Amino acid sequence: MVWDATKGEYAKTEYIAGGATAVAGKNGWTINVRDDKGQMQSIYVPNSADLVSIAPALGESTCDFTIYYGLLTSEVEWTGAKGKMAKGMYPTLDRDVQMMLNPTGVDGTAYKFEFKGSDDKALWGLTLKDAEPYDGEKLTRAASASGVWTLPRDIEYVKTEELNERADYVTQFKKNDGQYYAFALSATSVDDPSKVIKSQYIYTLKPLNVGNIQADKFSYVNTDKYNYVWNKDHKPNFDAYTYQQGATEWLGLSLSQVIYDYKLEIDKTRMTDVTINKYGLQISEDGYTFNATKEAAVDNVVYLKLSYILVNGSQTTTTFSVRIVSKDIVDVNSNIGSINEKFNASLVSAAKAPFTALANKYVFSKSISFDLAEKLGSNYDEWVDAMCNGLRGNSNDGKANFLKNASIMTGGDPINNSAAYNEALMDNFIYFDYVDADGKSCVYDIADDKLIASVKNIKALKVYFIAGTALYQNGWTIANTTPVKAPYYTVSGRQSNAWNINDGYALPLDNAFRVQLAVAKEEQSVVGFDFTFQLTMPDNCPIKRKSVGNQTTAWSANEDGVDVLKVYGEKLDREAMAADLRDAFVGVYNFQNGAYNDDANIEGQWYELTVPTNHYMIIGKSNEDIVTLAQISPSSVYTQWNTRGFYVNGHLDEYTLTNVKYHHFNVYTEKQGDIILKFASKVADSQKAQVKSAGTTANPFVAKAVYNADKTLNHYEFSVSNGNFTMTDAFDNAYSLFDEANKLRANLHVKLLEDRQGIVIDKNAPSYYGLYPSAMVDGVATNLVTYALDKAGDADKTVKMVMSIDKTAGVDKVFEITYNVTDVFGCVKPVKFYVRTVNDAIGNDDEE
Repeated sequence: MVWDATKGEYAKTEYIAGGATAVAGKNGWTINVRDDKGQMQSIYVPNSADLVSIAPALGESTCDFTIYYGLLTSEVEWTGAKGKMAKGMYPTLDRDVQMMLNPTGVDGTAYKFEFKGSDDKALWGLTLKDAEPYDGEKLTRAASASGVWTLPRDIEYVKTEELNERADYVTQFKKNDGQYYAFALSATSVDDPSKVIKSQYIYTLKPLNVGNIQADKFSYVNTDKYNYVWNKDHKPNFDAYTYQQGATEWLGLSLSQVIYDYKLEIDKTRMTDVTINKYGLQISEDGYTFNATKEAAVDNVVYLKLSYILVNGSQTTTTFSVRIVSKDIVDVNSNIGSINEKFNASLVSAAKAPFTALANKYVFSKSISFDLAEKLGSNYDEWVDAMCNGLRGNSNDGKANFLKNASIMTGGDPINNSAAYNEALMDNFIYFDYVDADGKSCVYDIADDKLIASVKNIKALKVYFIAGTALYQNGWTIANTTPVKAPYYTVSGRQSNAWNINDGYALPLDNAFRVQLAVAKEEQSVVGFDFTFQLTMPDNCPIKRKSVGNQTTAWSANEDGVDVLKVYGEKLDREAMAADLRDAFVGVYNFQNGAYNDDANIEGQWYELTVPTNHYMIIGKSNEDIVTLAQISPSSVYTQWNTRGFYVNGHLDEYTLTNVKYHHFNVYTEKQGDIILKFASKVADSQKAQVKSAGTTANPFVAKAVYNADKTLNHYEFSVSNGNFTMTDAFDNAYSLFDEANKLRANLHVKLLEDRQGIVIDKNAPSYYGLYPSAMVDGVATNLVTYALDKAGDADKTVKMVMSIDKTAGVDKVFEITYNVTDVFGCVKPVKFYVRTVNDAIGNDDEE
């Protein structure tokens, strides 16, 4: 039997084993056997399957790496374990490399890993340590059950003499035009160098000189590891130190990424020899670890000095303190769930806010149900005790702060916020509550003597997210006055330092965060669980492209799906019309009891657009300007409306409004679609403009014969009035073509203003009260028809039109009559009807 690397299992062989010997190697066995011809044959049996492929681990959000390097032009003295730093270069990756090896049973330690370019040349000045199974998995076997492995980054010393200036190093990774090369991760078998497997060319390596980084500019900003168990060796947490000054590329830089060496000492300015001996406080010989070896140190603080040197030779000494505890009760693997929601916040009034921080803020809340006792396990009683001790005696505001004090937010993928930035986000925008099965708070407004029972009744975590912009105005405040810009969600749109007083910031959208929730007991952090969250663009814009209901605007979409807004204005003068845009957007001006509110809602200030250069004005602007919907005139007097267009012979202005945006809560900007603004006519857009039962092609009106005294034919005649037509405007409101005996036409219209929207009043030819009639016969225009109003005086009531057809038309001839109903803007709505000539004399029967 031999090992089949392709199948990952043992298979039969044709060799006949005789006098076999086995030699153990680091990563497998070499078996020597004699075949049937007496020749020695070697068979290699690996400890695991051969490597087939390499891919980034699923947790790797990017394959872009930074190489931080220091360049020393002279020797630097250092008294730590590594000794002085020689002249030369010290490069290291910004983080370990996480990779997935296939098949999952492969032994990662059987391979040597390095980055290679497409020319198959290995990089110099960049080394990786040996592969390790992914942190957290058992290390008792040389395989990762999940197939995930870690390549720890290393610090390589490169002698200066080997360099032809620094450019020789940098140009390995990028072209002269600044574009970075793509590299593959290459794995070479330790036992058989001919076996080489490569990943795809998906890695980029950006060298960055850290020569300007100063060791004393790192600050301790992460407090998640303040407590250390007695009688155990501990190292400092270098990830907790982040760089606080300098250019943008240094924001979020942690000390762990650029440290070369360090050493610990006991701070004897804070601790006497008696106390040091009492606690049994010791520093390891190499200066890397500290240990409080005696139980007397429990619940006490020890003080230490930390000296460290960076890869660029900069060094400093700082101090820090830690609390010694009896046991580490941190539970880091209790995830209770995730929140992945649209940031649909709503305004919380002061009266309904559970604590002051939420009062008059836009807040979104979401609960995650979980079993508290199950998640905390043996730490449950400690957690309940710590929670009750922390809440007891506090106001609701104090309780809100307590729940946040020992909580930590990490992440910020994909914009990689720093620990300091995440701390600022947590301080300003996130609060917590614990609720029962009915959603009632188990924390706020709970009397001290009810706290224990209430805390034990917790069924869910409730998280509050505040939608606002943090601005510095003689102190930090959360406001809804200034939108932020993606991708960093800062006012400037650039990556910014936390608490930068010259830039505002908001909780980022489309970024994944993890929050560890904790309570503190005797200054020891009791971590209970964590959750993840990601908030996305809200979709609860209260302003809708929908007419409020006062029938002055109408929405539709064109064939390309672009929203079209028709505005039905009123005539200002011979050339212009004014439109009331209050009706065009639900949520800007409320329309109640037949009237608009006097003031626009605040959301109208957050809805902006760009008006093009136009003939008159749109929302008060005539040039390329940005306006908000709150700038729509609030007046009900048409002469004060600030959207106006020109009309010429029925041609009305039309414009496209672009760059339309809504700033949710005046914080998060969402692009909206363009709007085509059309000035329109209620008459031209009539929903109904037709005859009733008579006057159709199937049932035409009858024009009866009119005879002379000598009984010779004079002409044919018929008449029409309001009763013959159904006319409704763009909103299906009835209007009339003629007067009635007791009422003028203007007073018969339901919602059509005769002088500013209605039909032309001129009764003279060819207008005939704005009807502009025409006739056709056999598809050809004809002048055989003449028209007359029954009463044409300005003060008269004109109730019908009489039409005469010349006798030469002959009997049984069908005419098509068109009323070109024309409004005050020159817009036309055609109304067709049909009439047939007959020999019956008028008066022989009832008039049609």
